[in-house]
Amino acid sequence: MKVDDAVVGIAEGLEVGAWTIGLSASGNGVGLSGAALAGLPVDERAVRVAASAKALADAGAHYVVETIAQLGPALAEIEVRIARGERPS
Repeated sequence: MKVDDAVVGIAEGLEVGAWTIGLSASGNGVGLSGAALAGLPVDERAVRVAASAKALADAGAHYVVETIAQLGPALAEIEVRIARGERPS
């Protein structure tokens, strides 16, 4: 499994056949520190996070979440998929 906030990190994970999860509200994708992102007006923050999420999804991430605090459901779904014999594609 590869969890990353950069398009290149998602590509690395895909290259080795790993499940990939993109973090859309993190430094690389939004171009700001966590504190700076939190200080933005809500609409500007949403635009930056959405653009980051789109870039990660377009790069092929299997899942995209905003922060590591939201990894749980994606990890649980991957676990179910592995139990069914699925492999990342």
